[in-house]
Amino acid sequence: MTATTSGPARLATAVGGAVLIISLFLPWASTDGIDRNGWQLLTIGDLLVLLVGLVAIAAALTGGRIGIFRPDLSLNAAADLLGLVTIVLLAWLVIFDFPEGASRELGVFVALAAAIAVAAGAGDYRPLQGAPWFPRLRSDGHGR
Repeated sequence: MTATTSGPARLATAVGGAVLIISLFLPWASTDGIDRNGWQLLTIGDLLVLLVGLVAIAAALTGGRIGIFRPDLSLNAAADLLGLVTIVLLAWLVIFDFPEGASRELGVFVALAAAIAVAAGAGDYRPLQGAPWFPRLRSDGHGR
């Protein structure tokens, strides 16, 4: 089970989650002087952004140690995975799928930076230091 133990990683996850939620209220697109925020621009993606923000805050507050559905999937793992999906979604929006004729405003870039902070803060970097990618669970189901 992954867990954020360092203070800076938990802080990055929490701040990233909070900023991600706040970014939904900032202007994301502007057309003819009319601004549209994240809630107005995204159809279902706004709910994903809100969910990622809430999961990131929960992971930071609990240290990410609470398992979700399975003992080896922690809140940190969920925040990391959802953060990565959000990065891809927002990058795709900014590069390929932005409304025609609309200018990109600050909110979409703030959301992208916040999603990167969530994924970076909640990420498990132990495999890069030699730990197994898929650790074996103990027979009692409590991880290592």
